[in-house]
Amino acid sequence: MNRRFTLDYLLLSILIIFALILRVGMAAKFPNIFWADEIFQSLEPAHRLAFGNGIVTWEFRDGIRSWVLPGILAGIMRLTSWMGEGSTGYLIGVNIFLSLLSLSNIVVAYVWGKKIGGTITAFICAFICTIWFEFIYFSPKAFTEVVATHFLLPGVYLGVEKNLFSSRNRLCLSGCLLGISLALRIHLIPAIAFAVVYICRKDWRNKWLPMILGIIAPILIFGTVDGFTWSYPFQSFWLNVWVNLVEGRSKLYGVSPWYEYFIFLLKSWSWLSLPIIIFTLIGFRRLPILGWLALIIILSHSFLAHKEYRFIYPALPMLLILAGIGTGELVSQFSRRLASVQTSIIAIFLSILIWTSASISLLTRFNIYAPLNFSTFGTNLQMTHLYATANHLLALQSLSKEKKVCGLGLWGVNWALSGGYTYFHRDVPIYQVDKELEFELLNPGFNYVVGNFPIPSAYQNYSLQKCWQGTCIYKRPGACSELKNREINSFLKQSGN
Repeated sequence: MNRRFTLDYLLLSILIIFALILRVGMAAKFPNIFWADEIFQSLEPAHRLAFGNGIVTWEFRDGIRSWVLPGILAGIMRLTSWMGEGSTGYLIGVNIFLSLLSLSNIVVAYVWGKKIGGTITAFICAFICTIWFEFIYFSPKAFTEVVATHFLLPGVYLGVEKNLFSSRNRLCLSGCLLGISLALRIHLIPAIAFAVVYICRKDWRNKWLPMILGIIAPILIFGTVDGFTWSYPFQSFWLNVWVNLVEGRSKLYGVSPWYEYFIFLLKSWSWLSLPIIIFTLIGFRRLPILGWLALIIILSHSFLAHKEYRFIYPALPMLLILAGIGTGELVSQFSRRLASVQTSIIAIFLSILIWTSASISLLTRFNIYAPLNFSTFGTNLQMTHLYATANHLLALQSLSKEKKVCGLGLWGVNWALSGGYTYFHRDVPIYQVDKELEFELLNPGFNYVVGNFPIPSAYQNYSLQKCWQGTCIYKRPGACSELKNREINSFLKQSGN
């Protein structure tokens, strides 16, 4: 697009603003945890860097995770903590930052749609990426695979599309973006290798060299950070592969059959999977690179024993962009046949209405851990991922504003689903309490309790403060005693978690 203020800029600007409002607004309205890694592999170590305290899991004791993303998020936390009391300010700041990164997919959807089918296709592609429920839900989350997606798509676009600017500079920038996504999510190596071969073909001097140099640069940065933060350069790369693939640590968190990702997609998209696939196949004819990449991402992850829906998130924008191209092609053909401006507007409006309705209906039933069914609407929004562990997060966020906390007991609340110090934000010990005997032993160490169960009857000095869907805050008078080797980090080290 040229630099003049055109209809394209106006439409894209409106969609970007709307997308940002949706993502930040939904994250603020519905705090939740999809998987504990979004807290303890990124936000929690970031909190420890920014404010000095945090729960340390085995991954950061053994050194299999990079500090690059947590380091960036730590900076965001420090810069935005003024935006609200307790943990509220920097949580909003992180949500805004991650949501801003996600807007790259909307830009790519628009410019690619524009090149293939004109303004109508561009608007439909970008609109789908703006309002699709999975993108709104996942974009503000600090998953490495989600953040990697926001660099992967622009990297592929810059590599494939010519005449944007100098070929060498374009390919080098494309390589840098692909390198960042690879450094964030090493499992994307089959898809990125395919993308590089697809883009460069046999042109070793003019294409391969700048592309490879671009990929190497961010990987060297990640490797150097490992050298300063762990024992060896690139430790988080090779040790992660060794621990999870060779030693099989990831299998402890669940093993699924090879076809599980296709079941996940059916659970997420229900019977609407069929029309989405049809539109995707239509778009595949015009932009095959995205279809092949999405398929490679899904299949390559299918060979791994441990499967989580978020692992194939990078494939979702590719599939929906193709579906948008397919929709735009049908709308354009319909408009050309009738040759009426009014009919074109009606066709565009109907396509937007259908995609919006599909997104809203699927959001009301979004729970990939529920049994497979092909309903259109959900009957209970609180059974969806929107409300997953929201009660724990709201309780800890509320306590982050309480100045008199000297220790916190998690009574029947699993630490992995608590939100950690990321939401608690008080520099006091946390204790995991699951049995009445443990309550008796650890009670001197905390004066506040977040519990899913009523306080044991022997402790009448606790008073109920507030509840969220069965998770309540209790308070007792008095101070706290230091209990060595019993707080949460000692507990996790002893248990190997």
